[in-house]
Amino acid sequence: MPPEGPTVEDVQKMFSEEKEALTKQIDEIQDKYKRALAETENVRQRMQKQIDDVKLFGIQAFCKDLLDVVDVLGRATESIPPAEISDRNPHLKNLFQGLKMTETNMLKVFNSNGLFQINPNTGDKFDPNLHEAMFEQVVEGVDPGNVAVVTKIGHRLHQRTIRPAQVGVSKSD
Repeated sequence: MPPEGPTVEDVQKMFSEEKEALTKQIDEIQDKYKRALAETENVRQRMQKQIDDVKLFGIQAFCKDLLDVVDVLGRATESIPPAEISDRNPHLKNLFQGLKMTETNMLKVFNSNGLFQINPNTGDKFDPNLHEAMFEQVVEGVDPGNVAVVTKIGHRLHQRTIRPAQVGVSKSD
């Protein structure tokens, strides 16, 4: 009489199929694990970049507000005629010197905190990332598409423009 139950070949085939299924399942789990690790690393890197950006640019709104103060100081010192700044008028001279020192100190503080001026020269190539075109005009000696006049100095915080320089751009006849 033949033995009852599965044969050796049947048992080997069954174990082989189960081994393949388990190997496939292990491969799938390892793939999911590696993907989860990669995603976690990507999230960590994105969060680190956001933290770094907050550290660098967290003072951006404060800087923008202070730029208006510096503009007012600049206009105040420019409004005083140079002929009036003399020993004949010591109060005006002292006020002028105090305003200039305040403006200079504010600009030093700005620079030490990564806030720099964008002050293009006449003839510089217009850059829409740094300049805001306010108008176009024909200017002798300045190539079309270049800065002709600076109406307001711009500023950048580290590498980010927070206020573009307002300029007039030269155009052809």
